[in-house]
Amino acid sequence: MFKSLVLGALLGSGLATAVAAQDYPTKDIDLVVPFAPGGSVDVTSRLLAESANTFLDGVEVVVSNRAGGGGVVGQSYVARGKPDGYTVLAMTSSVVTNPQLKGAPYAITDFKPVAAYNLDPEVIAVPANSEFKTIDDFVAATKEAPLNMVVAGIGTSHHMAGLALTSAAGLEFNYVPAKGFGEQLQAVVGGHADGAFWPMGEAMVHAEAGSVRLLAVASDVRDPKFPDVPTFEEAGLNVPMWATFRGWAVPADTPDEDVAFLSDLLKKVFEDETYKQKMVDGGFDPIYRDAAEFQTIISSYSDLVVPIIEDNGLGQ
Repeated sequence: MFKSLVLGALLGSGLATAVAAQDYPTKDIDLVVPFAPGGSVDVTSRLLAESANTFLDGVEVVVSNRAGGGGVVGQSYVARGKPDGYTVLAMTSSVVTNPQLKGAPYAITDFKPVAAYNLDPEVIAVPANSEFKTIDDFVAATKEAPLNMVVAGIGTSHHMAGLALTSAAGLEFNYVPAKGFGEQLQAVVGGHADGAFWPMGEAMVHAEAGSVRLLAVASDVRDPKFPDVPTFEEAGLNVPMWATFRGWAVPADTPDEDVAFLSDLLKKVFEDETYKQKMVDGGFDPIYRDAAEFQTIISSYSDLVVPIIEDNGLGQ
């Protein structure tokens, strides 16, 4: 009888665990975007949530903007959040650099990757009426004097892209941080800066509209929508590829079964043709990389940018 009681208790415990796992999620999931509304992370997060909610029953993924400190405010909020699967970070490459550059009160190990959904290559953009008609014009100008380039913030992947060009090609820049993409666009179109380092996803629409000109893209291939725009490598800039990554992450102690659920949810979203078309229309390349593959992307980016930060004496 004792054995039966023990067996029953074990089975009951296992059943309770299984039921608990199946119960997730039982309330709305907070998708924290650590930037202001309107930028690429916000736009893609809302497209993801819109699709994800069609696969959820009785609960929703709700996007909340917690901007400040170049991402530090929202990233810190998630790092110290309850690891129960209900607090999710819209993770970008700034998570890697912010601890070094801004003394952010978290480490990359405070997060557990869920999945990546977008890789967005860097572009060099200038005003449509700029004297720089080609990347060669742009490079020649940097040899005369540092150009003033708009970036989303010091320590962002866009700032790091400029520093990579300094290390690899000897180009010199002055950096003009601006809040939100709207403010950055106004600075470039208004002629208050020589150009900008932007992700293709944000720059594409404005390049197609004719308000800015793209000079080069940091991808391994040319973008089919801009076949005349050379890659960084083709332009002799010695940077084969530089892309912002975007994905989901959760507090490090979040249960693996919750991470698996969220990862599977992003896979379903990726397979949604309506979502993929909206991403493409917005200038974003939809991808899906599971948790392990996303971890590889994060680690590779860290290996690339850490020496740049150290070489430039930017770390705190």
